[in-house]
Amino acid sequence: MKLSVYALPTLVPPNSQGPAVVIDVLRATSVMVTALANGAAAITAVEEIEAARTLAAGYPASDVLLGGERRARPIPGFDFGNSPREYTADKVADKHIILTTTNGTRALASLAKVEPLFIGAFLNARAVAETLARLGQDTMLVCAGTNGRFTLDDIACAGMITAYLSELVPDLDLDDLAYSAHFLYRNHAQNIKGLISHAQHYSYLQSIGLEADIDYCLQVDTVDLVPKVENGTVRKE
Repeated sequence: MKLSVYALPTLVPPNSQGPAVVIDVLRATSVMVTALANGAAAITAVEEIEAARTLAAGYPASDVLLGGERRARPIPGFDFGNSPREYTADKVADKHIILTTTNGTRALASLAKVEPLFIGAFLNARAVAETLARLGQDTMLVCAGTNGRFTLDDIACAGMITAYLSELVPDLDLDDLAYSAHFLYRNHAQNIKGLISHAQHYSYLQSIGLEADIDYCLQVDTVDLVPKVENGTVRKE
């Protein structure tokens, strides 16, 4: 079994096959994992704000919620921003969420033809590794990045999943970036927040008062589910 890690979705070769996992720790994939763990029926990821509004209009108002951000701030008129702490069970249970974010939902769109496609975060890292080990196929971990640039938070999460998967698949073959992510994680496993505090996006979120979101997203293995993406819609596996 070979594991490949990509620092950005744009680096994934055309016509690549799954399994693949999209990682956008701060904060889109953390939102998706949280919302589904709290009972959301499904999440449809779209790239643009107006597309989200148009899609939501096709649902009964009582069944749908709009979530998302631009520059990490809530979108006017939406029910939620991109804070996973907002997506509580009392608000999202049995609801269909339409989500648009700057990086995560665009990463999903760029991998629309890859199957199977899963959602990963620190919150469900071990569950992701266990799912990939059961499949036993060559796998990709794809980091969403931030505004087209490499991010420490996503690569550290890829490193954690790689570490777990290495324990489950002893002969796992790592590509260069998978090895690098694994090495980075192993050297900072006792202080992941310290590592990620050097990320520019971390600093930006902190500067606008969202450190509580960061702390939430850096929780490890609190959720035992692996969301799966099919035709742009994310559901429990």
